[in-house]
Amino acid sequence: MPALARHYKVAENALDGWLVAEALSAVGAEISDPALREEARRLAVKAVLQRAHRLVGPIRPARRMVYEPMAEPYRGELNVERTVEAMAGKPWPDRQDWIIERRENKHQQVVLMMDVSLSMSGRNLALAALAGAVLALKLPPEDLSVVAFDSTARVLTRLNEPNQVEDVVRALLCQPARGFTNLQAALETGCREIERGQDRRRAGLLITDGVYTVGADPTPLAARFPQLFVLLTEDHRMDAALCQRLANAGKGDVFRVNGFEDLPSRMLDLANRLLR
Repeated sequence: MPALARHYKVAENALDGWLVAEALSAVGAEISDPALREEARRLAVKAVLQRAHRLVGPIRPARRMVYEPMAEPYRGELNVERTVEAMAGKPWPDRQDWIIERRENKHQQVVLMMDVSLSMSGRNLALAALAGAVLALKLPPEDLSVVAFDSTARVLTRLNEPNQVEDVVRALLCQPARGFTNLQAALETGCREIERGQDRRRAGLLITDGVYTVGADPTPLAARFPQLFVLLTEDHRMDAALCQRLANAGKGDVFRVNGFEDLPSRMLDLANRLLR
């Protein structure tokens, strides 16, 4: 790593992966050598994942209780109370009156739309990648799609494809963080992606300050989402009113984020809410 330390003008023993993650997309800190750039990305991904695991803690799949007629033995445990209720008043029980209970994993498919325009370069993009990692750790790999947007929008990972957390982090950290902010393109692309979802529980998550510099008003697109939540990154130029309109049209809510340092923990709060 001596070459990487020289590139970032730090002592070799002072070089750590989080420093690299913050610098990857910073203006003027670009790495032209492909091998060195790949080494930087590897260190950055590792550092982001370590922080995400510390924030999320032990990973346990979200579970829900399912009650259903007994279809086959040993599929679940007999729920005596519900079975007695189903049999009440009958001389002989029907087959569907025997009610079992079992736990199954909850599914919540999410399309995350993340601003990666010029205002996100440097530390902001590293924190956004950390927030994306937090969400990815909370969901099964096939239940998360990530859309990055600046002047245009592009799908980085897709629903129904088993993208690992490392894939999400790497894809975000590889964004150059340049260009303008096109919320219309973000929601158009997010709509197409969420329509790929196969679960009845689907939601869009939009990270934005509500200010778009290219494209048209995105509000009409918000209504196409089964649910749309907005993580509003607060700053002096934010458009909180637009964010609220988007959430209202999308039958969701606004989560205020007090600066990018707060984004990963607020993402964890929202993920826990979605998985309740």
